[in-house]
Amino acid sequence: MQKAFLRKNEEKTIIFDGAMGTMLMNGGLGSIKTPILLNIEKPAFVMDIHKHYFAAGADVVITNTFGGNPLKLAAEGLDKQLEVVNRKGVNIAKKACPDGKFVAGDIGPCGKMLKPLGDISLEEMQEAFYLQANVLIEAGVDLLIIETMYSLEEALAAVNGARKGGDILLLASMTFTKTKYGFFTVMGQRIAQCASALEDAGADMLGANCTLSSGDMIDLTKELRACTKKPILIQPNAGKPITRKGVTKYQQAASDFVRDVIKIKEAGADMIGGCCGTTPEFIQALSAAISDT
Repeated sequence: MQKAFLRKNEEKTIIFDGAMGTMLMNGGLGSIKTPILLNIEKPAFVMDIHKHYFAAGADVVITNTFGGNPLKLAAEGLDKQLEVVNRKGVNIAKKACPDGKFVAGDIGPCGKMLKPLGDISLEEMQEAFYLQANVLIEAGVDLLIIETMYSLEEALAAVNGARKGGDILLLASMTFTKTKYGFFTVMGQRIAQCASALEDAGADMLGANCTLSSGDMIDLTKELRACTKKPILIQPNAGKPITRKGVTKYQQAASDFVRDVIKIKEAGADMIGGCCGTTPEFIQALSAAISDT
């Protein structure tokens, strides 16, 4: 399947799915503290989300395992659930996956800071990422996506841990903010610094997701493309979030999102999907627009 994914990447712009959290909110489950538990408690609900994204035109769906790092699970008192919640997340996505499509095993931040800012050593963090990656790989994902990384050090720990888990396609996606001086992680790292370090660590593909809207992602894509020859995944938010009475909503229209996404493709993105606020409606519009360009 790795070769099949790379062949498809050479043939077309690969379309990833949109937000899982937004779909949970739309389904009345936005208040759930630990969404990964839905893999056990409401597997049919999670499967329907994957099916909706595939039906909308996604080539890849991302497993509901964003919070599946053992350090994060331990903080929720779920440290003994590591294997079952991650494996179930993969199995659900695979059952929803049509022939010729793909499942990416999702690895998010561990929720801890490295010493001296935090209380976790680099070795402990790498081991935690290894443990999750190992389950996802054994469960049969087609690739791993390390995403929403605000710290290059944590992203590198995740890449190194995942590489210990086995030989699999590995995509590392950072989260940047836009300032008057350019794009930076919250830890102050530039795009070029992140791209170089992640490539050296063994990432097969690079990306950027979350925080930024589709309009901001156009310039980010240009800068990232100039830093690497690796395939690039871009996953913008559906505009800026607005919170009213404790409820956060993203108000960008799918048509506006897609107009920017076409420019993101022209800027050099090989793979495009959606992050916070995006839904199957966005992915369907994206799929139609990309196929026409």
